[in-house]
Amino acid sequence: MAHVLVTGSAGTVGRPLCEELARRGHAVRALDLTPTPDVADAIVADVADAAAVHAAMRGVDAVVHLAAQPHERPFPELVGPNVVGLYNVMDAAREQAVKRVVLASSMMAVWGGRGPEGPAGVGERRPNNHYALTKVWAEQMGELYAHRFGMSVLAVRLGWMVRTPDEARQMQELDIFDCYVSRADGARALAAAVEAADITFEIVYAASRGGERVFDMEPARRLLGFEAEQRWPEGLPFAWPAAPAPAPAPDG
Repeated sequence: MAHVLVTGSAGTVGRPLCEELARRGHAVRALDLTPTPDVADAIVADVADAAAVHAAMRGVDAVVHLAAQPHERPFPELVGPNVVGLYNVMDAAREQAVKRVVLASSMMAVWGGRGPEGPAGVGERRPNNHYALTKVWAEQMGELYAHRFGMSVLAVRLGWMVRTPDEARQMQELDIFDCYVSRADGARALAAAVEAADITFEIVYAASRGGERVFDMEPARRLLGFEAEQRWPEGLPFAWPAAPAPAPAPDG
């Protein structure tokens, strides 16, 4: 059993991950800007607050860093959560000699300008916006800390974890169902990244079934023992296809 700090623990990815870690017998410490439901050891803090992050890191064996602005924004709005927050987590983990750091990266690290040439490899980097650039930066900082400070770091490039019916409609319009990762599959991949042995620095993809058509899933199978169990639209937290809106009542 490991003692695991999860940043961004109250979010779309964080809540199912906390549940999965607890199910596997790990002790979970949660950190988020808002309270994390169903986690006793929960801290309300900002990852941009270095002192709070260093305090939260004390005594843990592993950290899964999810806290970030999850969408494209003007770059100054990304700096606090996605750049300064990342540095605070990495530096606190280094200072506290945390055994494993898992960084939530994104398929957006490779999505810019992709054509039909086949599954994206873990060595590819093609960001096409500032958010994606912060995810590439996260991977590169993880690699730096792994090789310079002897840390063990895994960057997990998550597929599209659809949050709302509007996002589901967008995925349907774009016809990119193979990019989907369900909450359950994403949580299992991240928990497996906490548990994987003999890692210095690696990048893997986490996607649900069908993801092998667009992402190289072999490293996740080999390093994490990860096999997806769900396929779009399984695992959505709302009914899909959405029920049509009721017709307006006739006048009169």
